[in-house]
Amino acid sequence: MHHTVKTLGKETIIYSISNIIVRGCSYLVLLLQTNLLTPSGYSIVTEFYGSYIALGHVIYDLAMDVTYFRFVHRLGKSYTFNAIITILFATTFIFSILLILLIPQIAKLTNHLVHIRYFYYMTGILILDTLLMIPLARLRVEKKTFKFLLVKFLQAFAHIIFSFILLYCPISLTRIAYWIGSGQVSLNELDAVFIANVLSSTTALALLFGQFKGFYWVWHRHTMQMIGRYAATSFFTILFFRINETLPVLCFRKLVPSNFYTIHTKEEILGNFGASCKLTVCIALGIQAFKYAAEPFFFANSDRKEAPRLYSQTMYVFILVSCFCLLLLSINVDWIAKILIPNARYRHTIDTVPYLAFVHIILGIYYNLSTAFKLSNHTQYNTWISAWGSLVIGLTAFLLIPRFGHWGCVYASISGAVAMGLLGYYMGQRCYPIPYPKQGFLILLFTFLVFRKIPLWRTKLAFLGIGWAYICLHIAILAFFFILIVVWKKSTKLKT
Repeated sequence: MHHTVKTLGKETIIYSISNIIVRGCSYLVLLLQTNLLTPSGYSIVTEFYGSYIALGHVIYDLAMDVTYFRFVHRLGKSYTFNAIITILFATTFIFSILLILLIPQIAKLTNHLVHIRYFYYMTGILILDTLLMIPLARLRVEKKTFKFLLVKFLQAFAHIIFSFILLYCPISLTRIAYWIGSGQVSLNELDAVFIANVLSSTTALALLFGQFKGFYWVWHRHTMQMIGRYAATSFFTILFFRINETLPVLCFRKLVPSNFYTIHTKEEILGNFGASCKLTVCIALGIQAFKYAAEPFFFANSDRKEAPRLYSQTMYVFILVSCFCLLLLSINVDWIAKILIPNARYRHTIDTVPYLAFVHIILGIYYNLSTAFKLSNHTQYNTWISAWGSLVIGLTAFLLIPRFGHWGCVYASISGAVAMGLLGYYMGQRCYPIPYPKQGFLILLFTFLVFRKIPLWRTKLAFLGIGWAYICLHIAILAFFFILIVVWKKSTKLKT
């Protein structure tokens, strides 16, 4: 059992390192963008990527990556790949036609008629990313980790190159504008942001084009019904999950009064908040890497007798590592922000970063809890719990954003995540009992109470000097988690 958990840990570390490299490249893109764009201009990027494109991905993807993992060992690698690609080709074509026809109405509804062409870029991004999804999932299933990492890295590197060329060489935008509209179209820096994304995704698709070799259309009625039934519940679960993530940002411009902030406009704060969300990188990347490794892992070990204990150990390790990273982030967020966001105009909301990271951790815990629904074939509970989270977030956002501004977004996100976690634990234990260690959840509660007080502790330890205060806090955290790991190892050895 320890060997199996170690294997999962190794794969998580590999994906983490790769994601850190890839996200490091994306941070270079962020620097290129924030160095040139104003916070109010970047708020448009935040709104499009944080809301419209994020939701669009769910609708285009149709949970087919999760479905692929579920059926690939049952129906065979080649057959499952071709069946799901057939579905995605058909749905992507239909969705894209409908989206293009509805763009004028969508732009009017969202008050973005001036930025209507950005929705056309969005359509291109959604098409390309949908075509990339299953080939990348196939590489994960086939354990072709190096190729997976290489494609992701080259895509991120291409994003840097294209962003630099388009943002800092105006003649390139002029050439593209001439090619699009014979010189009648005038493109700006925001166009450059979206076009660079389209070109980098095109690069990745070119690298994965060989995955489509030998493709044939599959339209077997029984297969499509089976895939469709499983994907339907997963789709609505992911949809509500994504609504939970995007709803606060989506509501911000509508709910915050125009005169709420005395010094900044609400558009500038939204741009700042979007940059702050990106500072949760270490937590978000770790959880994303864990999901990459854990998704095949959970299904592969579901038939083992010791599976419940295995999942229990996985949860405990996840909480330990996540809480450790959260406390380190809380201590070091100030200087991390100065390095990653050198433009001081974007650092007005960095105090929200630990709280945003905490939301990621709660959702990661819920992801672990939701394994019970997948393994017991009660995936509909995932959907209902995600819908419950959306309801909680919607209500709290409506009540708190007009009163607390961007902090209302944070409080709404925490409320929804905690509501999902509590209900997920209760329902999961009824469907597929897993003996989760209670001390893991106590550590999570302790971490939440501690990171809220870390700025105050830094002040109380000021008599030691800033350097020694930081050292003392780091030593205390390292010692605490080292003791927890030693105690956990001894307890697991006794049980075995």
